[in-house]
Amino acid sequence: MIYKTGYNLASWLWLLTLLGLLWIASLPLDITAQRQIAFSLFGLLAILYALHLFLRLNDEAANWLHWLLVFLSIFLGFRYIYWRLTETLPFGFGIASSIAGLLLILTEIYGFITFLYGHFINANPITRKPNHKLLQQKGYPTVDVFIPTYNEDPQIFLATVIAATQLDYPKDKLQVWILDDGGTFQKVQDPHPPKGALARARSRILQSMALRYGAKYVSRIRNEHAKAGNINYALQLSHADLILILDCDHIPARDFLLNTVPFFLEDEKLFLLQTPHNFVSQDPLERNLRVRQMPAENELFYFVMQPGLDFWNTSFFCGSAAVLRKKVLDELGGIAGQTITEDAETTLDALTLGYRSAYLNRPMVSGLQPETYSGFIVQRVRWAQGMFQIFLLKNPWKQRGITFVQRLLYTNFTIYWGFAPVRLLLFLAPPAYLLFGLDLCDTTAGQLLAYAGPFYLSTLLTTQYYYRKVRWPFISQVYESIQSIYLAQGILRVFLHPRSPSFQVTPKGETLDKFFVSELSWPFYFLLFLNIFTIVAGIWRWQSNPWMHGAIAFVLVWAVFDLLFLLAALGVLFEKPQLRREPRVPVDKEVQVQWAGHSFRGKAKNASRLGVGVEIDLGSRSAGERMQLFSLHHEQEISISFPDHKTLRTRLQAQHLDPHQNTMYLGLLYLFTSVEDERYAVALAFGDSQQLQRNLDKNHVGKSILGALWYLVQIAFLEGGMHIYYQGKTALRHLLGRWSMRVTTGGIPK
Repeated sequence: MIYKTGYNLASWLWLLTLLGLLWIASLPLDITAQRQIAFSLFGLLAILYALHLFLRLNDEAANWLHWLLVFLSIFLGFRYIYWRLTETLPFGFGIASSIAGLLLILTEIYGFITFLYGHFINANPITRKPNHKLLQQKGYPTVDVFIPTYNEDPQIFLATVIAATQLDYPKDKLQVWILDDGGTFQKVQDPHPPKGALARARSRILQSMALRYGAKYVSRIRNEHAKAGNINYALQLSHADLILILDCDHIPARDFLLNTVPFFLEDEKLFLLQTPHNFVSQDPLERNLRVRQMPAENELFYFVMQPGLDFWNTSFFCGSAAVLRKKVLDELGGIAGQTITEDAETTLDALTLGYRSAYLNRPMVSGLQPETYSGFIVQRVRWAQGMFQIFLLKNPWKQRGITFVQRLLYTNFTIYWGFAPVRLLLFLAPPAYLLFGLDLCDTTAGQLLAYAGPFYLSTLLTTQYYYRKVRWPFISQVYESIQSIYLAQGILRVFLHPRSPSFQVTPKGETLDKFFVSELSWPFYFLLFLNIFTIVAGIWRWQSNPWMHGAIAFVLVWAVFDLLFLLAALGVLFEKPQLRREPRVPVDKEVQVQWAGHSFRGKAKNASRLGVGVEIDLGSRSAGERMQLFSLHHEQEISISFPDHKTLRTRLQAQHLDPHQNTMYLGLLYLFTSVEDERYAVALAFGDSQQLQRNLDKNHVGKSILGALWYLVQIAFLEGGMHIYYQGKTALRHLLGRWSMRVTTGGIPK
């Protein structure tokens, strides 16, 4: 098997290589030799990256280039860390400096460990393809589709139910279940009458939905063990061979089962096949920074890291868009519930029994991101706390039946979330030196240049090598910044009370009808003001301590980058209006637009469950035809015919011309007359997985390091500046209001 080959050969190669590099990195060199060798190796690294970027290499040459780049970057990293540990710790400058210096080196060691893990995980990512012939040869196993829900608006998951009930799969082998944890007996009998009435009304809506679209509705007595308990209750009712689990906002493409089920026919020991969580709405960073075309944050994990984990048989269940073998779930006693990340915990339990997981890197769901920063934080805190719970309560190093590499990688799943306290410490390091005079590192500017320069430049290049199309430089630091404070608090709570966190549902489908500043902003104001004072102090120290120019300049540059990250974070915390609950996704379909005897050819450019956007080319239209289009009015009824002869009725909601008046755009709202119309609308927007892949590819546009730096500067000062301006204007209006009240009341407050 592939994973056995990977474990036996690649893991030993890694171990021997790392030991050899560690020994070489420890050899003493004078500063001149170190500078010459380190920058020469970095220059070679840059050449290798350029070859990768601009030349089409065959597989053998690409493999050699990959391993050379890996070994060179690891050598520079080992050399730097060894020098930091043996020559630079500030133990002769007092207790405060010693403690601060140790904290700083720990953050650097953390960064180097995650750097090594990145190389390790990406050693040989797997690209899987389904063998569709197996379905004909071995037959179609039965599949139950579970859609768990708790308190979400039924309109959020209506499209998911519709799409799940029209998956391309034999109907006698497929059953869709709505698992309603918001309609339990406990909920509908809530002692607070309005809450009970709301739960009963919601339950009736979902039962009607299940009946209308051909699904089963199930609820339970009590809300125990959150999502895991909800699924486990349904497992007792299911007799299917396989279970497809979908979050209620994850709309499946029609070919989801055709592409996933064959892997279970191919491998009897396969427990899990995970697929990407493909999001069609923007997260708070993208929306509030008004990013138009950038790889989404999750794409690094789903499109790079998970295929790499698959090589080591460690890809894991992510809670949705995954197929699981039911007999293994029965053997496990259901979905695990000891932690609040039941998905990854369940995967670990299955691996200990000798089962395997796999990953199919093909987007086949369309999901929603949290709309607000507070919702985003709820989600990320749950993930971070759950991974730490797994490590504390189900330590992978104490589990039997899993390999050394699997233990190592499950440890990494926990270590990854350590970025939150590390990012906080990195924000505090420049003030510690420039404001409070603590010595963090016993070195000179020349030594920093010789050791730190080549290493940190090499990390930029290797990050670009692995992630250029799925993550722009410096964007990771912005994501880390906006999560750092609240994730660090959540992680601390888990360490103090490992069993205390409870499962919190991520808010989805929120509408924002105005600008406002997130209530979670205030800690970032403190960090920003501290950073500004630090830069001012650094400039003063530069002028008054000329013999320390090198060290001061290094930390000042660091502080300026922190300023950019914090300003960008404020831009994320300034929430922008969002009135559309269901985002439209790009499509590309020829259509015929008809009304009142008029007919025009156009192209459907975007669609959702509720509507479609159509573009009509005006370039070859006569003056009379243009007048007919210009005469369209709001609420005009329009029919749209598609190439397969399906016609849908719509109503005009929006109409505008492009600046050159060459194209007219029509925003149309569907007027459904049947269930079949609704099904067609969902299939048009979300049913084609190839279209989902094309939509993703459009965002996989890399950005150069300098281009990304300029982009960071722009969003920091434009969007962060808007946050500060809005807060200043609000505070001024409040002060003027109080002053006006005092004047009108004769100085006597009401």
